[in-house]
Amino acid sequence: MISVVKSGCSHVAHVTKACRRLWRCYPRCMAGVQSIERAFMVLRELSLGPAGVTEIAEQVGLPKSTVSRLLSALEAEGAVAQRDTGSEYELGAGLAALADAANNDANMAAVVRPFLIELSEATGESAGFVVRSGRNVYWVDSVDDEDAAVQVQDRTGFYAPMHSMPAGLALLAHLPPEEIQRYLAQPLERVNQRTITDADTLRAHLDQIVKDGLMWSIDDLGDGITALDVPFRGASGLFEGALFVNAPSFRFPADGDKDRVEALVVDAAQRLSDRFTVH
Repeated sequence: MISVVKSGCSHVAHVTKACRRLWRCYPRCMAGVQSIERAFMVLRELSLGPAGVTEIAEQVGLPKSTVSRLLSALEAEGAVAQRDTGSEYELGAGLAALADAANNDANMAAVVRPFLIELSEATGESAGFVVRSGRNVYWVDSVDDEDAAVQVQDRTGFYAPMHSMPAGLALLAHLPPEEIQRYLAQPLERVNQRTITDADTLRAHLDQIVKDGLMWSIDDLGDGITALDVPFRGASGLFEGALFVNAPSFRFPADGDKDRVEALVVDAAQRLSDRFTVH
């Protein structure tokens, strides 16, 4: 009985100490949140046009010293800029790049979706696309055949290392050689039993994908799932994403239908590339 009470008291003491530590860090956490809120106040003011420290301080109701510190921090991150020393501040290229990235994802999804609908209707299976996000691929959108009795898992919003997923491999294989080299120089994380973690083996696999111009995979997305993946070029002229069609292996591709499916996806990827590079 006594040992239980002592153990309980010890546990309470540990919890109390942890709570005290959290409480001590609370003011710092809140100060950080307040700084973010104030930074956005400054950015919103600059979205109306260039302005100096004094004008911004008056409009947002903050001390000039606070506004000056915020502007210095934002300038270091490229969110704001001064054309000349001592001149007015304006929104910077770094902020514009973030906005462009958000708009590009939305615009790309809008452009690609009709192609996904077309592929899904033509194959009777799920069609989607991924884009590159650093060393990962990101599942942006997919379209399913609602009449299919068995459907594959929707991975929209899912991230995974490029080398660990079929669509990522199709995209990785078509990156510039120096980018592939940098990718292979980093540790290759194992995501499942089929993940290639040896750089030399992976390079040979990527070379084969480039030679074929596409990638068929069986069970890489889960037992009993077959996928066909083909990369496409974005507005930069470089390969920025990959189309895929996937379905349960027992019905995809149907006997004698493999060549037709390949032609459909390759053609869609080419037309999509043309759509982005022309516009």
